[in-house]
Amino acid sequence: MSNDVLQIKRYPNRRFYARHLSKYVSLQEIEAMIQAGHTVEIRDSQSDENITRLVLTQIIVDRQPEKMSLFPAEMLHFIVRSNDVMTEFLRDYFRHSLTYLEYMHRHSAAAKLAAPMHWVKAWLDGIGAKPAAAAEAAPAPDMAPLPNPAPAPPEGELAQKELAQKIERLEARLRELEAKGDRTSEA
Repeated sequence: MSNDVLQIKRYPNRRFYARHLSKYVSLQEIEAMIQAGHTVEIRDSQSDENITRLVLTQIIVDRQPEKMSLFPAEMLHFIVRSNDVMTEFLRDYFRHSLTYLEYMHRHSAAAKLAAPMHWVKAWLDGIGAKPAAAAEAAPAPDMAPLPNPAPAPPEGELAQKELAQKIERLEARLRELEAKGDRTSEA
């Protein structure tokens, strides 16, 4: 299996052209590529828009409807109702969940599930790596930075404290946004 992303174009006639095969392919063939471990990128031929998510969702809905049960109806309602802030939160939540899934996939059944701190640490490391750098590069204008932490506690305690701080910041940000929304609705 190669790490290369397989490029596929969707044409107006709803046909998919796989460059690496130099032929048109069906959704079933795209599904087989993915199940074989390949990553695909599907782009619209006219707009060059990345429509990979749309096509993958179509594959799940049309070809694997039993997997839709992964998303309870309550969650789907929540997603449909969500505003921009909540949508961003959900996007981050699902991205961070992938860190955990990748860890489990890499370590497969041999992972020591009896010691869940290993996968929790990997998950927390994944959370802290990318978003923290992005947050430092462009902090929200109305969000105060956290004070410098005290000397580093033991590793498990550190992860718990970092998570608690992140939750506190999220709750404070939600309160700020709710207060702004209340002021806007009163005006």
